[in-house]
Amino acid sequence: MSTTVPPQGFRPQTAAPATARAYGFNAPDAPTALAAWRARYKGYRATVPSVPCLAPSRKSSLRVSYSSNWGGYVATGHSNYNEVYDDQNIPTYSAACGSNRNTMASPWIGLGGYGGSTKLIQQGFDAGSSDTATTGARMWYEYLNASHQNPLVYIGSTKRTGDVISQYMTYGSGKAVFHWYDRTTGSGWSPVTVSGLSGYYDGRTADFITERPFGSLRKFSRQTFSAAGARYGSTFKDLFKLSTTEVRLTTNGASSGAAMFTNTHSTSSSFYQTWKRCS
Repeated sequence: MSTTVPPQGFRPQTAAPATARAYGFNAPDAPTALAAWRARYKGYRATVPSVPCLAPSRKSSLRVSYSSNWGGYVATGHSNYNEVYDDQNIPTYSAACGSNRNTMASPWIGLGGYGGSTKLIQQGFDAGSSDTATTGARMWYEYLNASHQNPLVYIGSTKRTGDVISQYMTYGSGKAVFHWYDRTTGSGWSPVTVSGLSGYYDGRTADFITERPFGSLRKFSRQTFSAAGARYGSTFKDLFKLSTTEVRLTTNGASSGAAMFTNTHSTSSSFYQTWKRCS
C-alpha cells in the first residue's frame, strides 16, 4: 500500500495528465475524456493526507436480490469492469432509535462480490466519525476473497455532515487506486494505491451499495447516490445505462422481511434510498 501527497497548490483539474497520474489521479490523455474527468474535480482546492489504519474485521458477502446487510444496485452484463464511481451525501442519524452504538451505515462502491463471487474490492465511508458519533464520516477501503477476509483500512475522517463525497476506484494489472473528494468543501484525501490485488478482483459487477455492517441500526436521512457509473474496458457508462440488479435490504434478508429502506431510480446516473425504520 502507498499514498502520495501532492505538493501544496496541486489541483487535479488544471494539472497536466502526466502530472496528475504521478500523484495517483487517473487522468486520461484524450482531450474529450480529459475534459469530462477534470469536470469531476471542479472546485477542488486542497488535498488532505490519507493515514491508513486497520479497522476490526467484519464479514462481507453479497446475496442476490435480498440481503440482511446490503441494499442498492449492482451493474452486470460485462466481465471487465475496471472503474466505478459516484457521489454520495453523508447522512444524518434519526434521534428516534435509542443508543447510537453499533448503528453506523456504510455507503460504498466496489467491484465483484455479487452472485456467489467471493472476490470484492471496495471503498466507502462509515456514517459517523467514530463508532459512537452521530455526525461526520470515516473513509475506508477493503479487499476480500474466500481465503482472506481482510479488515477495513480507514484513511481519514471528517466531522462534517451532509457534505457530498465524490469517490472513484480504478483497477488494472493487480493494482487498485482509491479516491475520496469532499465536493462540498473542495478538499480531497490523497489517493491510496494498493498492489497485489489480482486474487481479489472480479470484474463481472460494479456495485453501489449501502451496508449495515453489524448490530442494530438507526434510521438515516435520505442517502443519495448520484453521478454513478462504471467503466468496462475503455467504455464509460452511467449506472442505469448498464444492466442492473436491485439489492433490497430487509430486516431478515428475504422478501418476507420489512424493508429497511427503499431504492428509487431517479436519473440515468442517480438513485436515492429512503429509510423506513430502525432495527
